[in-house]
Amino acid sequence: MMNKWQERNVKLMEEANSSRYKDGPKSRPDEDEEEEDDHAAQDKARAWDDWKDDNPRGAGNKKLTPCG
Repeated sequence: MMNKWQERNVKLMEEANSSRYKDGPKSRPDEDEEEEDDHAAQDKARAWDDWKDDNPRGAGNKKLTPCG
């Protein structure tokens, strides 16, 4: 059983080291859409970061605290 496992791992390592995986990502014609998505994600992350700065953790409703 161990020999089969080792043989399978050797095959997988050979495939991983083949040129197909070393070529890297291929450029696609819809790269402009991806850039727009990146900008939208970046804007969303900035908005979330600003909201977190304005609303620190624990600054919520203080009436719900047992000793407050």
